[in-house]
Amino acid sequence: MRIRASIAAVVIAPLAAVVGTVVMGGAQDKTLSIGVLGPLSGGAASYGVELVRGAEMKADEINKAGGLKVGADTYRIKLVSYDHKALAADAATAANKLVFQDKVKYIIGNAVGATCNAVQTVTEPEKVLFSFVCWGTNNLGPDKPHSFRVMLSQWEVAEPFYRWVKEKHPQIKRVAAISPNDTSGKDTNTAVVKALKALGFEVAADEYYERGTKDFYPILTKILAAKPDMLDVAAAPAGEGGLILKQARELGFKGAKGWTAGTNPFTIIGVAGKDAAEGVWSPANINVRSDFVSATVRRFGAEYEKRYNEVPGVIAVANYAAFDVITKAMQEARSLDTDKVLAALTQKPFETVWGRLVIGGKETYGIDRQFLYPVVISEVRDGKVVDIAQVLPTALKK
Repeated sequence: MRIRASIAAVVIAPLAAVVGTVVMGGAQDKTLSIGVLGPLSGGAASYGVELVRGAEMKADEINKAGGLKVGADTYRIKLVSYDHKALAADAATAANKLVFQDKVKYIIGNAVGATCNAVQTVTEPEKVLFSFVCWGTNNLGPDKPHSFRVMLSQWEVAEPFYRWVKEKHPQIKRVAAISPNDTSGKDTNTAVVKALKALGFEVAADEYYERGTKDFYPILTKILAAKPDMLDVAAAPAGEGGLILKQARELGFKGAKGWTAGTNPFTIIGVAGKDAAEGVWSPANINVRSDFVSATVRRFGAEYEKRYNEVPGVIAVANYAAFDVITKAMQEARSLDTDKVLAALTQKPFETVWGRLVIGGKETYGIDRQFLYPVVISEVRDGKVVDIAQVLPTALKK
């Protein structure tokens, strides 16, 4: 009920991109509407909730400080949020509403690869600047210059994660991966399998399931028959990943567990249960209370928990940082024109909640549109999330 109430609070009536005036600090200021998309219901709802909350926190911070000053104008930020339920068709409908009905030129936040593909059919032709946490391989490229990924994807984390597994746990030889049967899942398993093979692991299984599945016993019986040393719930969202781990334990699996796309182990612990979640490793998650993260991330986590009575995962931090970077680029450009803001975004690094953030990725995607920052590997221990190692995406080592 707490989550539903929070969502209801941020889904607001449509607004024009820059409409009317409001009085802030005694001045006449304009309103800048910014879109946020995500699955706010269904099995992937935790992704959408964090996206909205991260954007909400930064927007409120800007508004409380007097608004966003861009050139000679000052803007009050207003969020326009839609739930696409992790469905591509719904995402396309929502994107059309944002762009053509609400006149939004910036969409900061979306999750689930297939929905990003759908949204980009609308945003790219209209030069709408679109940032997201989607892990679809084709979501970035020279043909999509207005699109940015603000969270490290499978291509940035799979190789360093499994290199760490190989170095620290040499007894693990055979790994099974399971993901949703869609763009995000297939791209994630592809990256995991590529990393495994390059590092000399055996791929015990490369399996997929339909989103919304509750009964994983049949597919897990097949996977466990291959005798994996490690089970990676790869791109599974927390709710479904938790069920997979719970049911795997019930079938007798006692091996190592990974969650390459794991964004909030606190959620997966709640679904899987303490025992089934014990030992889960994730390179995509952060523990905002850890000494491994920066003081700014810890402060963000404390404020988020105070505000929502929940511990944030990496998606909330990533979208807060994206909102920060994009609004700073508007100020650098002294304009809301997306092409001018785009130029400002790609000229230099930004200081963010992560610390120094670089926009790169050209070697992987053909264009610099990937946010890059250090990450840590976490482990679930006795129902808690403990950071155990820091890893760097390959691009940051150069």
